[in-house]
Amino acid sequence: MLFITIKQNFIHVGIACLVAILVVYKRYGFAFILAVGATVGLTDASSHYLLKEGIGRLRPCHVLPDLINTVNCSNSFSFPSNHAGNTFAAATLISLCFRNTTLLAFTCALLVCYSRVYLKVHYPFDVIAGALYGSLMGYLGHRYIYLRISKLLQP
Repeated sequence: MLFITIKQNFIHVGIACLVAILVVYKRYGFAFILAVGATVGLTDASSHYLLKEGIGRLRPCHVLPDLINTVNCSNSFSFPSNHAGNTFAAATLISLCFRNTTLLAFTCALLVCYSRVYLKVHYPFDVIAGALYGSLMGYLGHRYIYLRISKLLQP
């Protein structure tokens, strides 16, 4: 589970996917890359600076210090999970742009969510709220970012 939760483990796979999207979908692939970058960036920033800081819920590893953690406990707050929000925002946007990737995208997002609870750095409700927030942001990113960029890039 630790492998899944570390973002750096997926850099090469992510770059390969981005290159493949650009090669196969050209203009619309470029629109997707811009939209997913903006959507995940907005999701991450708003979740961290507005929701986490505003709610201020402590992580399980802070409240229950007897837990044996396999990962270091972050100093940021717990609610909502940014990992869950970001992966669900990306999964929602991917599934709306490329319909045949829905199962794979959401399976990966669910694995990330499960890993956060398994590693005891989030409560289950933290990842559920993050997933719901990320799904909403992914939908909004598709509707207000991807579709508008796609229209601008039409020949």
